[in-house]
Amino acid sequence: MACTDKPVRDKSTSYRHVNLAFYILGLVAMAAQWAVRFTVGRLQLLDDGNTLMILAVDTLLFAVCYKMSWTGLGLDMWNVPFEEITTTLLYFWVSEIAYFSTLGFIKLSFLLFFLQIFPEKRFRQIVWAIIYFQIASMVAFGFAAAFVCTPVSFAWKQWDGEHTGKCINNNALAFTHAAHSILIDFVTLSLPITQIWKLHLGMKKKIGVLLMFSVGAFVTVVSMLRLRSLVHFANTTNMTWDYLEASLWSVIECQVGIICSCMPSIRLGLTRLFPRIMGSTNQSTAKDTGAPSGRSHGLNTFSGLTTNEINVQTTFRR
Repeated sequence: MACTDKPVRDKSTSYRHVNLAFYILGLVAMAAQWAVRFTVGRLQLLDDGNTLMILAVDTLLFAVCYKMSWTGLGLDMWNVPFEEITTTLLYFWVSEIAYFSTLGFIKLSFLLFFLQIFPEKRFRQIVWAIIYFQIASMVAFGFAAAFVCTPVSFAWKQWDGEHTGKCINNNALAFTHAAHSILIDFVTLSLPITQIWKLHLGMKKKIGVLLMFSVGAFVTVVSMLRLRSLVHFANTTNMTWDYLEASLWSVIECQVGIICSCMPSIRLGLTRLFPRIMGSTNQSTAKDTGAPSGRSHGLNTFSGLTTNEINVQTTFRR
């Protein structure tokens, strides 16, 4: 360990606690989603398979970030043993791949959810086109992160100046991915607006459904906040210290994304458990359409509604 008169700074413990707390929140959200789907019989092969992929890569992200907090992340480089600097940067390299993958699958979950709700052919074609583009982008960014240096090991060994190799501009990769992520978020958030706005629902109901579909905006906000951390990431010579902020925001962004992607299912479960608190779609539909309310008039609630309207109502009903 290098000797220095500078005070020892250590953010590793707080980073570890935040990482663990957000990971648990993400797990709880996914568990709640599956519990609701099993209860109401709404299992979907593509959507649930995608959720399993999110669980796998998000667990990898949590594991390597948690390990980094023990090997030097959150400390100044001059307070970290040489071999642990290399180990920390190796874990950081893995975490970048896991982050790109986790966020990519989260974005797919929103798009797959739209396919369950809206049957309009043109709309579904647009959604599928975005899905294919997102998959291609996810693979491209994953490969770029994995092979950012030649040889690959140069990504975590170049810091000591004793190894030779070459790398693409990792900072450009990080900023390009951030810009792509925010752009996809805006496109995804705009997709259901036209579909919901032409439904035969009251204004209050339309706004409520739009707000439910717009929970993904929280992910966009976190993505924008993460951009600030990339400035330090891009210009650092103290990697084990300055990489912490970028890593922390990456963890938060992914866990917030998981929670938001599970919220429609969670809301469905809450309306079943607490119908008086959460409100009933059947009742609000009756008010908006003029159909009779109550259990004995369940079929009448959907009288005269389009397939889009029925799907929206049944998705958010008690």
